Amino acid sequence: MKTRLLRIHFLTTCISLALTVLVGTILPAADANPAASSDPENPHLWKPRVTSMAVFKNGLGFFLREGPVTLRDGWCVAGEVPPAHFGTLAIYSHDKDEIVDVIGSGPGEIVEFDGTDAPKDPASKRSRLELSRFLKLQLTYTHKDTERTAAGKLVSVGPEYVVLESDGQSYAVPLEGIKKMQVLERPVRVHVAGNGPQAPAKTTLGMAYLRKGVTWIPEYTLKVLDDTNAELTLRGTLINEAEDLIHCDVNFVVGVPHFLHTDYLAPVAVGQAIRTIGTAVAPREVMTQMMNRAALATDTTVGVVDRPVGGAGRDVRDVLGNLPQMEGAGGADFTVYAKKDLTVRRGEKAIVTLFVKKIKYSHLYRWPAPEPLQHFLVLHNQTDTAWTTGPCLAVSQGSPLSEDLLKYVPKEGQGELPVTTAINVAQEQKESEVDRKLKAHEPSHQFFVDLVTLEGELKMRNFEKTPIIVIVTAPVAGKPISASHDGIVSLKTTKLQLLERAGTVQWQLKLQPGETKAVTYRYERYVPSR
Repeated sequence: MKTRLLRIHFLTTCISLALTVLVGTILPAADANPAASSDPENPHLWKPRVTSMAVFKNGLGFFLREGPVTLRDGWCVAGEVPPAHFGTLAIYSHDKDEIVDVIGSGPGEIVEFDGTDAPKDPASKRSRLELSRFLKLQLTYTHKDTERTAAGKLVSVGPEYVVLESDGQSYAVPLEGIKKMQVLERPVRVHVAGNGPQAPAKTTLGMAYLRKGVTWIPEYTLKVLDDTNAELTLRGTLINEAEDLIHCDVNFVVGVPHFLHTDYLAPVAVGQAIRTIGTAVAPREVMTQMMNRAALATDTTVGVVDRPVGGAGRDVRDVLGNLPQMEGAGGADFTVYAKKDLTVRRGEKAIVTLFVKKIKYSHLYRWPAPEPLQHFLVLHNQTDTAWTTGPCLAVSQGSPLSEDLLKYVPKEGQGELPVTTAINVAQEQKESEVDRKLKAHEPSHQFFVDLVTLEGELKMRNFEKTPIIVIVTAPVAGKPISASHDGIVSLKTTKLQLLERAGTVQWQLKLQPGETKAVTYRYERYVPSR
């Protein structure tokens, strides 16, 4: 037994002497830690994934990330936060009894083993380093009265040496001489506090932020089924130049909130913009978590993120080229089209069917005299959602009817889609002078103008087999004074000078099949006397 103990002591002494000679030199990676090839991760490293994203049509996206993490005295570390816009970043706990009270951002966590920042005895160093296994560190240490540094992934913590791995090589660093440790590539530190004095051991953290690099373009297909019914399909083309979306819930949002600081990246804080967006696209319980338990911009928040890892993503305007970009407002409230479990990686595009609805439609004719009379399809939105602005292709029995822009239609509203010039409704317009007052006014010395009264007639005949509704608008180069058939007269208030007065007359008429209807109007205008 004594001989066996002597052999063990002899082997231990030899290994210690060999490591002493090889301090700061390269060791084969396989000898240092055969298990390192499996690429294990530190349990205190928080790696949230994107679970939900709301995309706007102006090139911005609102992202929600989440992920579990094991805490060290309430702390965890993470990579740099995404390139969030100013005032739109929040990091929060999912547990109702926890709060994220401190977020630190900088070059990386630094621990000095000087007896003040952290104890400098070997046992305390070993314990602190053990908690940082599989993180990339830079160690400052002394060896033979010389201060040295070594950097790499911490793969092993032994009784007397720690082993760092870098570029497939391993370095042994004496534990006794380590003076400082700095965590590299994980510059964000998050602290979670619970209700009691003890910090939670594990938690699930969420992150919400607004960033550039993603947009969507809507497009419709209208399929006419019969005389009153149609099928409306909305598809959205998602253009992702921001970050990978893997099994992510994507919300296509109609309407764009007011973003003031889109040209600035964010400090580690939460602001008004995230509240505005979140109320539209995030579940209520998530918003409660963000607002009640997120780290706020207080004195305890450290650092400013001014450069993202891997860049901020390509500008979607460069990707879109000359494709149409509809940025019209969608009303006071947001409308959201949700698509579950979508995977679209950075640099990819995807066409997603957002809804297929059976709707009612009717016909409307507009005659902006003296231009040709136009035929429109009126789409009645009796569905449960608003319709965003987008190009629409109308087809009937496999043949195209029209392709034009369908403008935003709120719920219970109506949208018009132009079809073609109405060739089955004949129209005719004529005007004649019915009265003239010579030299009715003298605007300036020896300059006289006559007051002329004109009468116009608009005549239409319906050759369709069904009744039609026609909205007639007649612009007049003067002041309209009367109209038949309950016509509505209006004066253009931006043209009130005598020789520039202008107005319009408008009717809404119903014509039965084969019916002819004529409407008349009168207006006054001043012309120079001859």
